[in-house]
Amino acid sequence: MAAQAQDHSRVEVSVAPQPLRTALLDFGLQAGVNIDVSGAERCGPSRGVRGRLSLDAALSRLTLGTHCVASRVGVGAWRIVRLASPAPVVTRPVPAAPAALPTMLDEVVVTAARTDNLLLSRAPYGLSSLDGVMLERAGATDLSDVAARVSGLTVTNLGPGRDKVFIRGMADGPVAGQAQSLVGLYLDDVRLTYDAPDPALRLADIERVEVLRGPQGALYGAGSMGGVVQVVTRAPDLGGVYGRATIESALTSGGASSDAVELMINAPVLSDRLAVRLVGYDETVGGYVDDLALGLQNSGGMHRQGLRAAALWSVSPAWTLRAGFLAQTLDIDDSQYATLGGDARYARRRSLREPSRNDFDGVWGSVNGDLGWARLRASSSVQSHGLDARYDATPAAAMFGLAGTAALDQSDDLSASVHEIRLNGDRGARLSWSVGLFFSEYTHNRTVAVSDGQGGTAVLIQHRRDHVDEAALFGDAVYRLADHVKLTVGARLFRIGVEHSSETEGALERFAGDEALVDIAPRLVLEYDQGPFVFYALATEGYRGPGFNAGTLGDGGQQPARKVRSDEMVAGELGARFRLLNGRLRGRAAVFVANWSDIQSDRFDARGLPFTANLGDGRNSGIEGEMEWRLGGWTLDGHAVVNDPELTRPDPAFALGSDTRLPAVADFSVQAGLVHEARLARATVRSELRLGYVGPTDIALSPTSVGASAGYLTSRLGVNAEIGRWGVRASIDNLFDRSDDTFAFGNPFYASGDISTPQRPVTARLALTARF
Repeated sequence: MAAQAQDHSRVEVSVAPQPLRTALLDFGLQAGVNIDVSGAERCGPSRGVRGRLSLDAALSRLTLGTHCVASRVGVGAWRIVRLASPAPVVTRPVPAAPAALPTMLDEVVVTAARTDNLLLSRAPYGLSSLDGVMLERAGATDLSDVAARVSGLTVTNLGPGRDKVFIRGMADGPVAGQAQSLVGLYLDDVRLTYDAPDPALRLADIERVEVLRGPQGALYGAGSMGGVVQVVTRAPDLGGVYGRATIESALTSGGASSDAVELMINAPVLSDRLAVRLVGYDETVGGYVDDLALGLQNSGGMHRQGLRAAALWSVSPAWTLRAGFLAQTLDIDDSQYATLGGDARYARRRSLREPSRNDFDGVWGSVNGDLGWARLRASSSVQSHGLDARYDATPAAAMFGLAGTAALDQSDDLSASVHEIRLNGDRGARLSWSVGLFFSEYTHNRTVAVSDGQGGTAVLIQHRRDHVDEAALFGDAVYRLADHVKLTVGARLFRIGVEHSSETEGALERFAGDEALVDIAPRLVLEYDQGPFVFYALATEGYRGPGFNAGTLGDGGQQPARKVRSDEMVAGELGARFRLLNGRLRGRAAVFVANWSDIQSDRFDARGLPFTANLGDGRNSGIEGEMEWRLGGWTLDGHAVVNDPELTRPDPAFALGSDTRLPAVADFSVQAGLVHEARLARATVRSELRLGYVGPTDIALSPTSVGASAGYLTSRLGVNAEIGRWGVRASIDNLFDRSDDTFAFGNPFYASGDISTPQRPVTARLALTARF
């Protein structure tokens, strides 16, 4: 919304009683002012306002009785603030925004950088944040939708519960195995992945999603070499009882239909002291691949069910406790790749179905408080993750002594506990500091079995167990060198211990061993914050611990080797943020370079069995940018990244032939979106067109197994209307019905060049939301 009106002018307005967020949007359009409504989700309903009033008086009446107020942040600009914060910890005040138009994204306080008062608009990092309400209006439900709205984030397309996530072109291969994830995925205080694929949690009732780029070893420890994606859920609200229900249906051209139900309920238990929030969903996504050999139509369907519960207890004005529980189950009836091409873009011939399952559950708790001399945050989480997947291994049947069909079944049982305590404080106006302790334990039990897939006895069963513990002492200091210049120095002293045991039934392949890594991960940031610009330079490091391979070793010193060396990434970045034209134009740009040594990558041996290889050393450099321009009810945004990942020193024990690419994401990608918000009768209507292009990608798994994606176009058109307590959303995905091969890998037992993972055919969606 444009903010052109003067603060003391009188305007004629007519806003009906409705939820405060939609009432403010209505008022902003009528009065021509800018209001940051990102905090209005937790406010009570508005009684409306009618008549010719000053802006201050009209806003006062709109917010009367909602437990919220409109706080002026500039000429013609306000921000909505709750009177009773759900987390009333005494913290250092957030700096006031400049006298410019605030936006939902720039003015949010981000937490992925492990600070409590950092505005995104002043963040000296490659950090982006997407508002949860915006994602809800657009129908975004997973990280693939997030990747279409920020630069440098890549999600593979193996299928829900099997995907990997990469940032800034740093990829270790498209399949998930024993190597720890390159990107740390977090839901509030819960780490979602270690060496498992993305659990594909539905983005339901989300406050925001933050993407922090570059190695984050000093802040997050092992497994955040590429960056961090943090999903922040909406906290329980002490202010009132309310809820939201959504039903959705979708039709896919040539595929099965889809549907989803989502419910959120917020309820105070003790007035102004204790509240709970429940979120549940049940979703079915229809398949669209036909298997002509097995006589299957529309295979690859998914059923996702989830429940999330959270409680918030305000112990005192300075202390709060939060606790939560999460459980989700994903059932996928088959994989979603195709093989026939031509006129049969969504068809294949296989000997066996390839179902998979992904079960995730966890509990967590945290305490926040003010000690007077410092602010304390302590958190603990415990989680378990179960994975089951089948591959059609028929082409390798003879290698296992089978005639006819063969199946590889892989079962993973993962458990983890993570504990952290952190103190933040200030020494005068120039120095702020933080220090903390971290400890985690992680256990991964894996069983791989090969059989005929028809119920016969397994001809190979391999068991392995890996136990990893990490302990760390970390801290940083931020010193104001001058009025506009800050220096941040931080480090993490850590120890990673790995214990491994494995055996293959009926063979002499047994091994037990342990390994440890002790090191320091530093971080250095220099920033210059002046007026509409923030310039910064940073250097940081990420790491992953050592490991082991089970089963048969390579001949003649070739991989797989028994021990897997730890890898390390050292990166530098120069960047800037800007807010110009009275806040209507804003964005960020950065150039980056990263050196990666002893790259760990999950691969397959000659029989198709998984192992982890050290590929050698690599490097990536690139440039990225994000921009948003607002004019009246129109918003245009664009995001792009160009990078050059390469293998600079291949490991001679695992040569990739003439291929010198890192295994690998596209060298470039670009996305753009055009949004229009308007008032139509009693409805607030938001229309969006989004286009994106992901460039060509080579997927090198071995000298004889190389796949490629020639690049693909993504598209979405959507309309969202809010009328009082009701909302309706309609959208079309893949507008041009493209079947381009996406970035994925289908099956290690079949030639990669014969496999494609096409985009989902054109799909129309319709959703209805009711707030109560």
